[in-house]
Amino acid sequence: MTTLILYASAVLIWGTTWIAMKYQLGEVAPAASLTYRYLTAGALILAGAALAGKRVRLTGAEHRWCALQGALIFSINYWLTYLAAAHLTTGIVSVFFAGAAAVTMAMSAVWHRRLPTPRAVIGACLGVIGIGLVFWPEVAAVELDGPEVTSGLIVCVSVCLFSAGGLVGARNMGSGMPRYGTIGWAMVYGGIVMALLTLARGETFGFEWTHRYVWSLIWVTLLGSGAVFVLYFSVVARIGAEKASYATVMFPLVALTVSTFVEDYQWPALALIGVPLALLGNGLVLWQSAPSPTAKKGPPGEPEPIEWPVNAIELPEVERRS
Repeated sequence: MTTLILYASAVLIWGTTWIAMKYQLGEVAPAASLTYRYLTAGALILAGAALAGKRVRLTGAEHRWCALQGALIFSINYWLTYLAAAHLTTGIVSVFFAGAAAVTMAMSAVWHRRLPTPRAVIGACLGVIGIGLVFWPEVAAVELDGPEVTSGLIVCVSVCLFSAGGLVGARNMGSGMPRYGTIGWAMVYGGIVMALLTLARGETFGFEWTHRYVWSLIWVTLLGSGAVFVLYFSVVARIGAEKASYATVMFPLVALTVSTFVEDYQWPALALIGVPLALLGNGLVLWQSAPSPTAKKGPPGEPEPIEWPVNAIELPEVERRS
């Protein structure tokens, strides 16, 4: 499966989970819903990988990295987003998450000591501006009082956790850890973190036996967790966390498209400018250059490596003085 198909599939599935997550809000505590979601998704991925003969047994060090990945991207960041949604509209949250690509690039520059290309930076900025224009009526209506400011800071923390989790996931993939085993265990650990948080907050593990809650839980578990993160981290393994994180710019557009048919959403006039800007930014971040004539080929029978444009400008090593 090509990288473009993997990326597009992840964006399309992710875009549908926004409405499903909205149906999760109700009688059941968000941390409890996330516990059910990630424990189930992780267990299913591990079971499927084991049946397919994939490695799911990890070393102690690999388990620790999985636990870190799960805590960052499969638990706390989602819970914080639920908390912020109590005072912020979905559009405002989407604008914040559109900045995940830029945040990931900044974190990667610090972690790997290299700067992203100007084209990638411009693409990320265009994405934020484009999504901001699409949701401009909601942005303009924000009142900067106590709850909104606090919720905005909470979303910022959530975005940073998501970006850090993507980089940890990229590190895990690059170190030779098994892809499905890593994702499955990371989700299990994320579910455990949410279970402990539920208990720490004195909340109960209730369940809402309604079609709305049950079917939305099935959707976000099977597709919005299991399928989408397998696809997403497959993209991360191919093109890196910085480029893959641009999916956070694209899936709000899918979510709005779904909302147009399901909730009769009316697009603002500025979307005529915002959507093309977001798409242009996507193209700048993900654009693939022609393979170099001198590119090394892999062993016979293996696909040739993908030759992306120069991903980063290496920073010089700082001379250490004794």
